[in-house]
Amino acid sequence: MRSLTEEIGNTDLIERLLLITTLNSTLIHFLITSQVEGSIDPDRVDSLTQGLTRTRSWLEDLTNAPKIPPSTQNIVGLLVKRLSQIESVLPKLSLIAKQAEDNKTPTAEILSLLDGGEITHPAVKEATKAAVSTIQDDKLEPLVDFSSPQQAEPKEPYKKVGVENDEWGLIGQTQRMIQQYSKRCHALLPTFWLEVLRELHRYESSSPYIGDAIEMPARIVVRIVKGLLTEAPGARLLQDLMKKRAQENYLDASEIERVERAVSKYFSGLEDVLKGEDVNVQEKILDAHTAFDGFGWGGPDLEKRLIKRINQRCEEAMQNAETGSDPQRQVIYAEITKLLCKLQHAILAEPRLREILAQMKP
Repeated sequence: MRSLTEEIGNTDLIERLLLITTLNSTLIHFLITSQVEGSIDPDRVDSLTQGLTRTRSWLEDLTNAPKIPPSTQNIVGLLVKRLSQIESVLPKLSLIAKQAEDNKTPTAEILSLLDGGEITHPAVKEATKAAVSTIQDDKLEPLVDFSSPQQAEPKEPYKKVGVENDEWGLIGQTQRMIQQYSKRCHALLPTFWLEVLRELHRYESSSPYIGDAIEMPARIVVRIVKGLLTEAPGARLLQDLMKKRAQENYLDASEIERVERAVSKYFSGLEDVLKGEDVNVQEKILDAHTAFDGFGWGGPDLEKRLIKRINQRCEEAMQNAETGSDPQRQVIYAEITKLLCKLQHAILAEPRLREILAQMKP
């Protein structure tokens, strides 16, 4: 160990060891919480994949360092092999998780069909084809007389609409702020959060709580954007980034998709509140704690000060969920905590956004 330290430097060696330890504990936490929750967050899987790729690259560099003992090379080589194996499996897990999150199961497909949706699942297609064939061959008496008055279908608790409703002027305010500062600040990270803001405003509901459900997270997002553009260290880091890469103020399709999935998950978590039903506040707070415990910090190669600001917004939302006096608003803050954590995983999962955080580090 002494000769290895002398060759690659004590600080560098410690960073690599810390990276391996952090990655190991993150993977263990991911496996345990996924088992407890009974679901897997695809954005979290993708962010882990990005971290694994970076870690494996560091270890491969380490095996090529001069005067490393053969025994150390063998151990590091085994670690590289194991990381490669995990790295090859995680994309498959991510795909399964995305399909599950989109509810693309045979049961959900059938329910979607009853609502007039399109069938995409192969098993459902085949079963539906057989059923239609049977019905056409047989003369069946209708079970329901549709000539009689039918009960009105229950209203959906919320729905996504095509165009956002900038009820509080937050979208326009944030767009103008980004345009103003984009002359000297790199705009990709602020643009990511602007898309989150716009997506939140694309939902509507007849519930009296829909205003809080949109405005409360929206104002937190505006605060994040303002901090990036006008406060230290974000403003300086984004200005310095302009010297390293060209301006980027549009999101890729995959980046937009992650935002859409995160916001959709947020409103799904608020369904009972928007329905006006009783909710288990403590259970929601516990779920938020689990998400906050798994907050994504990334590896040591990333700029942590900006990530810390997101973590602080999560912590504030968590505290509001725990100390609030209104149960519905407590649930909203709990779901905001989960939303921010999921968006942080989305940032770490996207190569461009992760690369920006890496370039910002001194």
